[in-house]
Amino acid sequence: MEDRLDARLKELPPSAVHGVIARIAEIDEFKGWWAGREPPSPAVLGRLKKRVVAVSADAAARAGRGGERDPSRAAGYADALRAVFDGHGEMTLGEDLVLRLHARLLKYSPAGPAAPGSYRTAPGPVEARPRRGLESVALRPADPLLAPRETRAAAAWAASRLASRAYHPLLVNAGFILEFLAIRPFADGNGRLSRILTNLLLLQSGYAYVAYGSLETAIADRRTEYYLALRRSQANRNLPRPDISSWLAAFLDAIRAQARELRDAVAGRPADSLLSENQIAALDLLQRNREVTNRLLCRELGIPRDTAKQVLARLVALNMIRRVGSGRAARYRKAPLQGDGGDAR
Repeated sequence: MEDRLDARLKELPPSAVHGVIARIAEIDEFKGWWAGREPPSPAVLGRLKKRVVAVSADAAARAGRGGERDPSRAAGYADALRAVFDGHGEMTLGEDLVLRLHARLLKYSPAGPAAPGSYRTAPGPVEARPRRGLESVALRPADPLLAPRETRAAAAWAASRLASRAYHPLLVNAGFILEFLAIRPFADGNGRLSRILTNLLLLQSGYAYVAYGSLETAIADRRTEYYLALRRSQANRNLPRPDISSWLAAFLDAIRAQARELRDAVAGRPADSLLSENQIAALDLLQRNREVTNRLLCRELGIPRDTAKQVLARLVALNMIRRVGSGRAARYRKAPLQGDGGDAR
């Protein structure tokens, strides 16, 4: 398997190389910007991380369910993501960790054929078929008897290549997730676990900012393109001249979108020392909502109406939010970034 996984990264079509390099360069530029800027206070970072867990769990709970939220999926995803955010420094990629994270992911799910932390015992569903209805061999998941061995081999390859720096860590991450989703070792939760593992490998590769921006929602926003690219590259991955460039582009686009959203969220924000706790809390509340009102601040922050008015007025004066409407109908939205005259939502 090591030679096959290496070949996919070595033999990129020349036409795709520039796009891959450009995406990696932008992501790494943001990584350096985040590391070099004055960090927000621990309290602010804690609130950002808590928010990311909540919105990511909500997005995961709605994926694949026609938009209907599944509370058990949300609880399990939040538990697994929180564990990665808090303990990634002590985690070692391997079969044992994959099984433990899967057990966390399905911890709150109803009893069924998908046993938490256990490989599937029946053939997985085939998710793509040609027009005439014939099964696509290239997209069959691994045989249940082979899934444990292939999962171990894929994890060992990723751990080895990350340690040796043979390839850029973003490429190793993408290559591992492509193979993991092709194996589909579990009866349920493979997609969600792939995104938990993506966050883990990003954090372990020095992309510390990922705990403060939701990768799950970035993927959900481009779900169709993401999974079409995945299936296309899965079908091509074992050809004599493998081409996984469409998957690399989609994978890197999601990480790039996460970085852009986080940059927009913190760009132009005054140093925390210049803001009161209520002002910081109001900005965090705005990050979770399209807009805020005086009444919402009073309810969520537990502050008097006059105090809420002062908080909002100060943030308007700092050009961090803007007022829409007047009187009782007044509401507040994020102010457009400098040079952007659009409606910042």
